Parts: sequence; C-alpha cells; structure tokens
Amino acid sequence: MNNIEVSDILQSTCGKLLLGIPESRITGVSTDSRGTKNGEIFFALKGDNYDGHKFIKQAISNGAIGAVISSNQEAIYLLLQECNECILIEVEDTLKALGDFAKLYRNRLRTNFIAVTGSNGKTTTKDMIYHVLRNFNSVTRSRKSFNNFIGVPLTIFETDITHEFCVVEMGTNAPGEIRRLSEIIFPDFTVLTNISHSHLEGLGSIEGVTNEKAEFIGNMAENGILIANADDHRCKQIANRFNGKVISFGFNQSADIKASNVKRNNSGFVFKVNSANIVKLPVLGRHNVYNALAVMAMCNAVGISLEDICDKFIDFEPPPMRMEKRIYGNIVVINDGYNSNPSSMSAALEEFSQLTVPGRRVLVCGDMLELGDFAESLHREIGAMIVSADIDVLFTVGSFSRFVAEEAIANGMPEERIQSHETSEDASSYVTSQLRKNDTVLIKGSRGMKLENVARKIESYFSKKNEKSSALLNLV
Repeated sequence: MNNIEVSDILQSTCGKLLLGIPESRITGVSTDSRGTKNGEIFFALKGDNYDGHKFIKQAISNGAIGAVISSNQEAIYLLLQECNECILIEVEDTLKALGDFAKLYRNRLRTNFIAVTGSNGKTTTKDMIYHVLRNFNSVTRSRKSFNNFIGVPLTIFETDITHEFCVVEMGTNAPGEIRRLSEIIFPDFTVLTNISHSHLEGLGSIEGVTNEKAEFIGNMAENGILIANADDHRCKQIANRFNGKVISFGFNQSADIKASNVKRNNSGFVFKVNSANIVKLPVLGRHNVYNALAVMAMCNAVGISLEDICDKFIDFEPPPMRMEKRIYGNIVVINDGYNSNPSSMSAALEEFSQLTVPGRRVLVCGDMLELGDFAESLHREIGAMIVSADIDVLFTVGSFSRFVAEEAIANGMPEERIQSHETSEDASSYVTSQLRKNDTVLIKGSRGMKLENVARKIESYFSKKNEKSSALLNLV
C-alpha cells in the first residue's frame, strides 16, 4: 500500500474520527487481529459467528495503529479510554467501509485490474493468468479463493505501484454481489469462464445466475475488454450485451482463440491453438483446456503473442483440491473436492472415465450444495451419469448424495458396489479400508462436505503402509 493517510479512509467511508489525526499514515489493512502488522489499520468486521470489535485491543498490541469500528458499539467508550494513543474511526458499516476504501485505493493505482468470474474454473484460471503473465509483467493476484466482500478489498490493498497487473477473482451466491465487487475492482479486463447451475439457492435459477454474472457490465473501465467463452451460450448472451471489445475462446471455430487436435494423456493435454501453436498442459480435466484458452486470450489482449504464451503452461500446478493428482504407493487419488456443482461434477466424471487406470475406478461423491429446490433432481442426474462413466465403486457422502446412489442403482449399478455415509468423518476410515492395490480414486463434492478428510485419511494410511514396506525391505 502506497501513500495512504487516515484522511483517505474518512473521505471514502464518510467516517467520523474519534481519536487520532487525519494526517497519520497507514501501511496496510487488516481484518484478522492475529496477523496484524505494524502500521496497519484494523477493520473490525462483524459476522454471524464472529465480532472483530472483541479483538481490537489484540490488533493494536500486534502493531495496528488503530481501528475502524461500527456505529452504536457499546465498546466505543471503553476504547476511547484504553486506546487514547491510537486511531479510532467510526463508520456505519465496517464491511461496506472496507469496500469503499478499497475502491478509493484502486482508483489511485495505475495497475490494470483483471477480474475473473464464472460458475467454474475461477481460481484455476486466475492462477494460470498469474503463472503466465508474470513471465512478461509485474503481477499480483488474489490469495487462495479471496473472491468476496472481504477478500477482494484485501487483494486490492496488497497491490502497489510496482504492479502492472492485478488478477482478482469475483464470486457470488446472492443477487447484487457481482455488481458491488466490480464496482470496487472497476476491472480493465473481465474473464468470463462459463455459466452453469451453481448457487441456485441464492440466485433462484440458471437465468438468475446469468443475470448476476452480467452485473459487471456497468462497472468496467473505459475501453475495458471482455474475455468470454464462445462455447457457452449464456456467456455469449452476456457478450452480446457488452458494448466494448470482446475476445472469445473455445473449441468453436468462430472463437478468436480456439483449440484443436486435443489429445489427452494421464498427465494432462496437448493441443493446438489457432491451428499453429502447440500447448502442453500438465493438468487433468478437459475443462482446464478452456481455462488455458481463457488465459491465452487474456494475455494476447495485452499484446503478448500466442507463440510466446504457449510454452508457459508446462510447469503449471493447479490449486489444491482442483483435479489435484497424488500417488500413494499403488493408490492414485484425484482430489477435486474444493467445490462442486452439476457441470463441474459432470466434467470430473467425464475426465475420470477417459483416464487409463490399472485397477478400479472409485468415486467418492459428496453433496453439491446451494442448489435449492433443484437439489434432488440434479443429484439424480449425476447418479444416472455414473453408470456410463464406468465407476466400479461408489461412496456417497451427505444426504443429497443418497439420491445419486439411488439413481445409480436404478440405472443398473449393483447395490453391493455402493456405500452411503452422512459425513466425511464417517466415510474416511471406511473408504480407506475398502481400497485395493491399483485403485484410482476421484474425490468430488462441495467445499462444505469437507472431503479433504477422506483424502487425508487415504494419504495417512497408505503413506505409513509404504514406509513400513520400505523399512522391511531395508532389513532384508
């Protein structure tokens, strides 16, 4: 963060300075008292299960120069008594103030902001853009999946005058969130990966998802560019509503950046781009070819040639729990458990069915959350797909995934090859105990199902088993 004073917070948030002087400089912003650094200002956020106002003293003791607090807090009087040498700013809503301050800071930067949104692939695409673009420019990005009203401002605050580009992820599960996030980011580029049945509980329908994803249109920078999926008709609908420049990507021959001659292997894909340039992508999942095409379109939009981009994917590693492949002795685990919706589940099943495996295909299928009234029917659709995906053993986790099991049985999968569990804690030991030599396991479900518990149990058991085998061999 560069050249920011307390007065800038007051200006952007309409805050009231209770303690301190407006000319005081701040070095950064914190929302977590445990990680607060010297010179930062602490925003005391309040949620359903936490209240940052309880940790203001801890933040100050860790080096914060002061805090931004919500109005009508009973603690204000005590803070005025105990923190008389720090900065104290009162605002109506600390979460809104965080975004308003981020908006002011973003507008002072000359950095080009790239917003990545869509139903699937946001984090992987964001990380791929960073991975490729850093070969040519100074670039920063959102940490992990920092894509909400807290994560987006924090990403902006971590950007400084040395960064030519900042890649930010925009997520949503309720109407109006993309509008607000894009208002804060004011993107120079927006990358639209795809639109599918996700967050239906909050957005109501696929039309609601489409309308929500389109809310960035009114908040693009002048001469902003949209990077859109040419094979997704809902993305094309949004692109048609956008008045600026659109660069499309996909397999469709009408796309500006298009893939052809796609060949799969057990490590990833090799394909041609615009019939000339060869890309080697070391990531499982055909959907990741789309993500790579989006990256190429984005980097090409800033003047980097396709020829220079194509060899930059070779050492890319996906974010954790996104088609993450690990080998534990004779067991292969593909952990795609970060999140799930019907389209990403379908894509994972398609990829799994195409892999060459030495033994059984084992699927650990967790609930797809936030589907609202469509939950049962969409889970049943997945159950029908499982039979054609050549799954040998199915473990379901969660109440909705029982519909997956029921439909798999109805479509011909033997009942004895299916086991259902309510939680990942219940499933982890049982799944591990049932695995055999040369099994390949796909773990897929929504983040709330905590399927990493299953992955960890498999890793722990088979890693220890291999250590014992190695020790015995060394004794021979």
